[in-house]
Amino acid sequence: MTVRVKVLERKSHEPISLALAELLSRRSITAAQLSRTAKVTPGAVSRYLSGERGTRLERRGAEAIERIAAALELEPDYFREYRAWRLREIIVVAPDLMDDVYDRVVELARLRGLIKERP
Repeated sequence: MTVRVKVLERKSHEPISLALAELLSRRSITAAQLSRTAKVTPGAVSRYLSGERGTRLERRGAEAIERIAAALELEPDYFREYRAWRLREIIVVAPDLMDDVYDRVVELARLRGLIKERP
């Protein structure tokens, strides 16, 4: 019995189109091979690679990213769009977390100089 181990990689901060293209290139995998392994249509892989799909995920797109990540032996949260989708889903079921998440993100953005303090 073969056991697949998820590859631990830093999470990508690139759009899914760039992150996926880079992974395929680095691993010498074609889009067609990924499509077959992930059990997603070749058109879906093509649209993710072109940036036509994946910018704002819904449940169906998240499931496709989960299959793609599994085929690449990665956690789906490697892709930034999946992380954003997951946060939105968590906030829907636990809206009380929104304030904590928002406050922490704003705090970090201020520390990085991305936003200014209000007068």
